[in-house]
Amino acid sequence: MTAHPSATADVLVIGGGPGGSAAAALLAQRGHRVIVIERKVFPHADRSGALLTPRSLTALRQFELPQLEQFHRVRHVRITSEGRSTSTTWPNHPQYPQYAAVASRSAFNQQLIRAAVAEGATVLAGHDATDPIVERGFARGANVTAPDGTTFEARSEYTIVADGANSRFGRALGTFRRPTWPYALGHRATYLSPLHDASEIELVVDLRDRSGTPITGYGWMLPAGDGHVTVGVMMMSTSPSFQVVNPAHLLARVITDHGARWHLATEPVAPGSGGRVPLGMSVQPSAGPTYLLIGDAAGAANPLSGAGIEAALETGALAAGVVDEALQTGTSAALQQYSQLLSQHYESFYKVGRLTTRVLGQPTMSRRINRLAATRRPAADAFLRLATGELRPGRAGIAELAYRVGRTISIVAPDA
Repeated sequence: MTAHPSATADVLVIGGGPGGSAAAALLAQRGHRVIVIERKVFPHADRSGALLTPRSLTALRQFELPQLEQFHRVRHVRITSEGRSTSTTWPNHPQYPQYAAVASRSAFNQQLIRAAVAEGATVLAGHDATDPIVERGFARGANVTAPDGTTFEARSEYTIVADGANSRFGRALGTFRRPTWPYALGHRATYLSPLHDASEIELVVDLRDRSGTPITGYGWMLPAGDGHVTVGVMMMSTSPSFQVVNPAHLLARVITDHGARWHLATEPVAPGSGGRVPLGMSVQPSAGPTYLLIGDAAGAANPLSGAGIEAALETGALAAGVVDEALQTGTSAALQQYSQLLSQHYESFYKVGRLTTRVLGQPTMSRRINRLAATRRPAADAFLRLATGELRPGRAGIAELAYRVGRTISIVAPDA
């Protein structure tokens, strides 16, 4: 996987995470020469759990991953607030399974990168794409640094940028994040726990700062079935005290308040980690004449939950389809479709999500919604359906009605 390639390909993929691996696998499957530049070396040591929502599992089916069915299934979600909690199942939806899965990030990423290699993609692990090669305004590949420090050019007709949040490669191409749109900060740590095989995850929705003011966001406990439980927090920038709350300290308080229920070990198996997560397609432009952005590099994470795996897989598939058409037709005009496809798939829901995140930044509203979700099963069902985007077309449930109200408001409101 680290052998030096001919350094020429039809498509260069910057980043071998879920979105980049998915795009690479699909393009290689269609007969195109693909090179993936990935900074990490596989397998890497990240034992933290990744939640594969029902929507993520549906997107993964096209890759026929051999271990997908072996990942730890979770069929219930417990929502906790102010000492009270309600357990519910994953939403019943015509397109998605009624369960999710938790997998270690290292195992999940390795499965996807192996799928890309199996289809014929070349993966250069441990290599760093330092900056793009731009000729007459067109991205034509990347300057790459190998593990031994040597450098070379990897040239391609098209480039897919998938190097994650705060994409350095994307910024070098001129992308930017809309500064007024919400974003999130996340932090997580993984612990040994005898409850690692529980079939239920827990969401703690009553996060507060030291003065007791509600924080927009949530904490989570993910049992991975391999001896570990990952605990994390996601804090939205619309929180009143966002600028003064350290997410690592917030995670420590969540562990102190709720960790005993999960019988967590005294210390995590590795130091905690986290970072900034751009949300709601906040990174622009998402496409150029010869390049596309996907996943966190495009700010594609769900603005309500901060979840990014499903968006990474979906945008990776959309990008692969557009680039495949461009290569088949011999013209880059097909890339102009990408932004429109993103709009069709995400714009309406993401705008409502951004607006809702702002509303939840009001402490009074946040307390009421969180209390309802933790004490009323119908409210918990609607909360989960909205947060995951698993709305049912043509139905008149609580979640669907709430979404329609939000969509109506978003039409006349300033851009969220």
